[in-house]
Amino acid sequence: DIVLMEAINGSTLVGQYSTAYKWLDALNIIPAFLTMALLPVMARQAHEDRAALRRNYTLAVKLLVIVALPVAVMTTFIAAPLIRILGGAEYLPAGGIALQIMIWSIPIGWINSVTNYVIVALDRQRTLTLAFAAGVIFNIAANLIFLPAYSYRAAAVIHILSEATLFVAFYWIIRQEIGGMGWRRTLWRPALAALVLLGVTLALWQVAPLAGLLLSPLVYGAGLLALRPLGPAEMARVAPLLPGRLRRWALRGETAYSVP
Repeated sequence: DIVLMEAINGSTLVGQYSTAYKWLDALNIIPAFLTMALLPVMARQAHEDRAALRRNYTLAVKLLVIVALPVAVMTTFIAAPLIRILGGAEYLPAGGIALQIMIWSIPIGWINSVTNYVIVALDRQRTLTLAFAAGVIFNIAANLIFLPAYSYRAAAVIHILSEATLFVAFYWIIRQEIGGMGWRRTLWRPALAALVLLGVTLALWQVAPLAGLLLSPLVYGAGLLALRPLGPAEMARVAPLLPGRLRRWALRGETAYSVP
């Protein structure tokens, strides 16, 4: 999209759009670290224990989405200051608007990040290449059609749709190998907590934006505590990473599990 944008819309917009892209690149360190940590385990389980692979994959997706959704919500509100920090006022408003749109690619993109390596562990690289080819073809075609009229806004939306295209292709491969994942059942709880966060922050933003920022972790955390998006076995896996008091709460009333 950047190459096409420079040819169609000019280098000024490319600079503004690229500044937004840099924030996405920085945030993508999060799924990269998690995925690389899980890859050796998933590679072994892909050949020895598909049920365990499915459990680990589901947990990884949940954890990534639990982090990605509040990041997307809060970045939507503070996109302009983030662009000003990185590039300066001359990169606004285009950079801020592009970031507000593109940030919503990360919940899908982070799922794609871990799914990509699960597919590699399953030795489906050839099919994976076809999926990426479909995503690239869609991205190029859509940008050629919409960039002349809608500029960086179109590129930002197409970025999300390109991730969605990959998601559909990846899911088709995953369904063949380890079965359907039940995404609605898996992800509705963090999605609802993020929706509550969005509503509270939106209500406060016009009157007390600082209060909205400060309260956002508490609001989202309370939503997760109430909805409990992780099952008992998943909580047993995650609890050792939590601080003492929070760890005790997380395991309260739960059966001890040992999951490979």
